[in-house]
Amino acid sequence: MEIWLSAELFLLLKPLTHRVQISLPDIDMKRLFVLSLAMASTLLLQSSANAQTVATDPVGFTTVSCLGNSDTFVSIPFTRPSEYVGAIASVGANTITVSGTPWIVNQFVYAAGTQPKRYYVLIGPAANPKEGHTYFINSNTNNQLTVDTTQDNLTGIPSNGTVQLVVTPYWTPATLFPASDANVSFTPTTSSASYKTQLLIPNYAAAGINQGYSPIYFFSNNVDGSTNNVGWRVVGNNTTDHGDDPLLPDGYMVVRHQNGAPTLPLVSVGAVLTKKVAVPLITSASQKQDNAVSMIRPVDVAITDTGLTPADGSFVATPPVLTVKNRNPPLKDQLLLFDNTQVGFNKTPSAIYYYSTGSPRTTGWKLFGDGLANHGDDLIPAGSAIVIRKAVTASGQTAFWTNSPTY
Repeated sequence: MEIWLSAELFLLLKPLTHRVQISLPDIDMKRLFVLSLAMASTLLLQSSANAQTVATDPVGFTTVSCLGNSDTFVSIPFTRPSEYVGAIASVGANTITVSGTPWIVNQFVYAAGTQPKRYYVLIGPAANPKEGHTYFINSNTNNQLTVDTTQDNLTGIPSNGTVQLVVTPYWTPATLFPASDANVSFTPTTSSASYKTQLLIPNYAAAGINQGYSPIYFFSNNVDGSTNNVGWRVVGNNTTDHGDDPLLPDGYMVVRHQNGAPTLPLVSVGAVLTKKVAVPLITSASQKQDNAVSMIRPVDVAITDTGLTPADGSFVATPPVLTVKNRNPPLKDQLLLFDNTQVGFNKTPSAIYYYSTGSPRTTGWKLFGDGLANHGDDLIPAGSAIVIRKAVTASGQTAFWTNSPTY
């Protein structure tokens, strides 16, 4: 039996206690439908060596209006459907092993033309310090994943079969904007002198603040008089196919419609993440550091419910200013949001939040420029782009922001 739950009913199940402070991504929440309930449907996955019982996540869709002659900040509030859910039997320095032999060797490894997906593994619920952490899958045997631990490690994950893992493919330009959606969700480019729709990806490796974009994608329709050259390309390389490039699940993109490209809707369809996710927040010992991030949640989330908090070190609080009661204090960590109702390119943040520790301000979330008012109930709409600007730290060590579902 398939159960349909409309967004209206879904949202009525939640206390309506939050207010909207600013207008962000123009998401038509009335068009968000949860097509199946995780608790109402289970799927038996059989292999020659073992059997897995998997609760399927709900799925749904949202629509974002990406404005013509403007930048639109977009994150995808869903994941692609997971392709394996099981229990961790053991872990090594950069390996995760499961029981039995459920996989084909290197089935999670990208192969141009034959296997268009790249995968990550999410560490699921259990008593372990890595719950919600994600790792890129480099290769696999029939029961072991080799993952990228360059920015993180697997330390502390129990090797006793109590911890769940989830294997999921990344979104890509071609899965979010398939060629069949040309002139529906994006406008193809025929001349590199006049790009139409571009997808600007934050340069996650850049140091400091106000980072640029790299890579920048465009859809070639035989650009510059070429032939057999249709698909997603990167600026500076008009011929290599980049439609399968992986996009970070907890990152965002800027959809830039320009040179006459009109306002077009982006419809995102995917699985509702019902687990925690831990987002790495890079810091520096010498300068402030921007982190381009998002929440993989298809509902609006109050700032107090994001999981960002001084209590676990994910968000450094700003100490009070004792001299002048209403003066804006020198900020520590900041949460920056953007307004997609404004038409323009290279937008600056429309709202900057910080966490105050107290007197003369009350403890809690504040909006820069709005004095002593509390803003913890302000909503971050689903599909928003977020920049977490981390203050200078003594060690330059990465912090992790654990975000839990509110549904």
